[in-house]
This record gives sequence, C-alpha cells and structure tokens, in this order.
Amino acid sequence: MGSSRLLIATDAGAPGDGVATAAAVAVALAARETTDGAGVLFVEAGARARRRPTLLSSTSARALEGLVAAGDPPAAAAARGRICWADLELEDGWTERLAGMAALTRASVVAHLPPAAWREALDDPELAVAGVVVRADPREHRHLLALLAAELRDDGIPLRVATRPLGLVGARRALAGLDPGGPAAGRARRIAGRLAPARGQALPLVAGLCFVTLLVATALAALGGAVAATSRDQRAADLSALSAARSMRDDLPRLTAPALLPGGSHNPAHLERGEYLARARDAAVEAARRNGAGAIDVGFPDAADAVPVRARVKLGADPNRWAVAQASPPQAPAVESATGDYSGPLATRQGKPMRPDVAAAFDRMAAAARRAGVSLLISSAYRSDAEQARLFAANPDPRWVARPGTSLHRCGTELDLGPATAYGWLAANATRFGFVKRYAWEDWHFGFDRAPVPCSAASNAPDEADGAAPRSMPEFVPAAYRPAIAGAAARWDVSSNLLAAQLHAESGFDPRAVSPAGARGIAQFMPGTAASYGLRDPFDPDSAIDAQAHLMSDLLEQFGDVSLALAAYNAGPAPVEACGCVPAYPETQAYVARILALMGGAGEWVAPLEVRLVA
Repeated sequence: MGSSRLLIATDAGAPGDGVATAAAVAVALAARETTDGAGVLFVEAGARARRRPTLLSSTSARALEGLVAAGDPPAAAAARGRICWADLELEDGWTERLAGMAALTRASVVAHLPPAAWREALDDPELAVAGVVVRADPREHRHLLALLAAELRDDGIPLRVATRPLGLVGARRALAGLDPGGPAAGRARRIAGRLAPARGQALPLVAGLCFVTLLVATALAALGGAVAATSRDQRAADLSALSAARSMRDDLPRLTAPALLPGGSHNPAHLERGEYLARARDAAVEAARRNGAGAIDVGFPDAADAVPVRARVKLGADPNRWAVAQASPPQAPAVESATGDYSGPLATRQGKPMRPDVAAAFDRMAAAARRAGVSLLISSAYRSDAEQARLFAANPDPRWVARPGTSLHRCGTELDLGPATAYGWLAANATRFGFVKRYAWEDWHFGFDRAPVPCSAASNAPDEADGAAPRSMPEFVPAAYRPAIAGAAARWDVSSNLLAAQLHAESGFDPRAVSPAGARGIAQFMPGTAASYGLRDPFDPDSAIDAQAHLMSDLLEQFGDVSLALAAYNAGPAPVEACGCVPAYPETQAYVARILALMGGAGEWVAPLEVRLVA
C-alpha cells in the first residue's frame, strides 16, 4: 500500500446514502491533505453510471485522474472538486486491482463497495483495514452494531458510527467533490479527524449494516449498552435480555387491551400478565440457546407494576454475566417551539422535528408500512427560514431548493422520506394517512394535507391525535374516579387517558397510597409539589386529580412533548431540561414507557417504544 490510506464504504439505509457519506468523508480527507498534495481517490465499485469531471476540480484530483486512466489496467476516472472519482469492476481479482490502484496513486483511497463485498475487503491483508465507520440509524440497528463491534474488536479493528444522512443537497455536493455544507460537513470532518492516522498507515473502513444481518439469529429493536460487552457470554446475556424486552414491547398492546369485549365476552387479543411474562421468558431462553448459552435465570424487576417493561437475565454458569433490558420511550429530543412561520410545539420522529399531528399521522403510516415490509426513513422535516436560507445559498436552484420564506418545510408539515424502495408504497398509500406527494419530480417529498392549513394561525395549536377521537376512558379506571378525571382533563386541557394511565401506574387508584420516598395519595404528590399547586390534602382524590391535571398541563406547555412531560413529572423538570430528553434513569424510563403503553391501549397515538439495555 505504500504511503496510501484506505477507506472502504457500502450502502446502508436509503440507497445512495452510503456512497454519499463516503464521498463526504473523502472530501473531508482531501481538505486535510495540505502537506504532500497526494489527494484523495474515490473509487465506486460497480457504479451505475459514469460520473463526469467537474469544472471546479483541484490540481491533485486532476493528477489522479491521469494516473488512473493510464494505469494497468486503466479505469474510468473523473476529477470532481477536491477528489478524483474512479470506477472499479467487481470481477475476479478486484481486491488486487484496488490495492494496485492505491499503490499507483499513493493517495488516500475511499472505495465504495456493495454490501456483499465488504468481508472480502476486510480479509485481504493487502488492503490493511484499520477501522470501521458504520452509517446507520442507532435506534434501529444498535443490536447489529453491538455484534459488529464485538466481531471487529476480536480483529483489533475499532468502530465509529455515522448516524445521520447527508440530505439531498449535501449528498449532491459531496458526490461532486465539494464540502456538503452545514452540520453534515462537520460530521464528516470529525470522522476523518478521529480515524485518519498519520500518513503511511491504513485508514479505517466505512461499511454499512447489510453485511451483519446474518450474524443475528433473532431480530431485535435497539441496543444501548451491549457495545461495551467484551465476551460471548456477556453478549448472550445482553441479547437474551433484549429479546425478553422486545417480546414485552411487542405484547404491550395485548396486555393493556380490555379483557372483555363490549358485549361481555372474552377478548381474544388480551394477554393476562402471567402469559405476557411467560412469553418474554421464552424469548429470552430461545435467544440464549441460539447464542450458545446454557441455563439462564430470567426475572422481571417490575413484575408487580401495572405494566412490567423490564427483564433481567443472569447466566446460570456465570453469575457475573447478567443484563437488564427494558422497553423505553424514544430517545429523540423534542423541540419546544419553532421559529419562523410555525410557532407551535414540535414533536420529533427519528430525530426530525414536525407538528405533533404530523408526527401522529407518520406513526400510523410507518406502522402500516412495516406491516407491508417497508421501513420509512425521514431525511428532513421542519426547517426554519434561516435553515432554508443556508440550503438555498448552497444550491440556489428553486426547482430543488425552495427560496427562504416559501418552503412548506417551515410549516412543520413536510417530510422528505426514503428509502427509494419505499417510493412506490408511499405513492400508493400515503394519502390514506393524510400525506400528499407535493411535486411530481420529488418522489420523496410528502406533505400533511389535513387541517389545520399549513402555516396558518390555527396550525400553531394542532391536535396531536390528528382529529381522531380516542376511545372512552379505559376500562381499568374505577367508576368512582371517572367524573373527577373527566372534569380535570376538560378544565386543564389534558388527555383524560393520560391522567388515567398515570393514576394507574402511580398508585393503582389507591387514594391512601404512600411511597417509601414520601409521595402521597392517588397521584403520588410529594409534599413540596402539592403545596406549590395548592393541594392541601393529597389524600383527597378529587383535589389530587385536579392538581395532577394542572401540573401535567404546565409540563406539557413547558416541554411540548408527552414523553418529556411524563419524565419531568417522575424525575423533576431539571434533568429533563438538562438533556432535552427522557433522562437515562431506568426508573423514569420505565415509568414513561408504562404510561405510553397504557395510553396506546386506551386508543391514543403515541410514539413507538424502543428496546435498550439499562444494565
């Protein structure tokens, strides 16, 4: 390899996203080549079409173009901005040709490969892979990342994760050899800076996720702490706990479903608590078996709670190997309010802000897509006028980027969706959920077309449930407390299902309940909080329910998100304000997950829960 450095990439997520991410890192590397001017060669294996040279290209890129075109064998090449693009045919001996190309040019080489080719590249000593950067959504693929990290760690290869796509404009600029601009450029520079060693060493591999799917015996939803696992036994414990929590997350709608149908007959969709926990235990045992573990001990630390969401697994052969996983609220932070034309609250999905009613409609559409075998990814949602101005300045073409002040993205109603494989499903089904394809030439752009009208005064106070009336109060609410809940909900403009779910989780509707920490009454008020809300007697259920609704109204106004408001009710506002998220306290995360599950069982639209390790 001489003094060259090697980076290998493959697609993950939306088609083309991997190649764009790799190109952005290549551009960032080229910006660092200030000493010897060797430049960066961007090799695209099996390119669909030849990329043409650009007028704005660096001296080093043009020099590389000449070397590659005159090589043995010669290859298609084009100087594009700061980098030189080259094509690589994936035929027998392609790794030798890639190594020869790097040796010939003595440049940093960024090679984009299809998923099936990455392992061959890793195993070829001539390519000297020194690290991996995975382009992935960590909420969806952390279990895969954990397994990949463990495998690479055995080979002494470090791992980094690129968690966000570049977006349409950033991807086009990167593939043209230009800085993608905005936060995407900063992320690419950080990847290059952290993983690019001194000249004369190998540069890390960038790979997608498709190549690790065969390593997973059971599909899991998300993973938090398993990346730190260092042994096969610990990974088995992690995966077993995650499988149990995944089972619980998936069965929560059945646990919270009414036991009886309106006519009084048994509801076949309902799961009793014992069966709910037994199914989770079976999932853990099966995951342990598939991962080579022997006997395991499966427990549920919150089995006595209204909605258990935690699973603890201990390996029988090694009591020091254990893990706790739980269903948890989404980790994406909420945005309190927007600037620009839309000034109401914003909810987040996949880290992207949007109007709450748009988020609720997207949840329904994404769930339907999943049932059809389609995963929807959000590349862009709400954008302020300032953000739009920066995008337009980087690409002043109104056909592709709207002028500031005219883009409907500023209304919080527009979603840029992918991957490209989902476009057909979206075109056929999006209108069922209130989304319309805004422009014939943008297969990815869908706008929410139901009231309130985008960027109108009414749109600043949208209905999170998208006008869908929830069912009547859940059956678990005792008749004695239904009037108080309904009255407080109406007085303070808070969902009655939210209040009911809280009371069920807090005290089981016991007006005399007292917690070890000193919380009192049906709503479990601490004395100081009770006094601040004028609640003289927390054991008076009617007064406590009214104070509870008042407090939740204030928290919803402060945080603009149900999950964050619930977290603040449980843990206090300070830690929620500090992180803009549900704090990483297992008790608080479990509390929020229980409330969301109960609300979902009552017919309210809530964000899907995630599964992660907590210990």
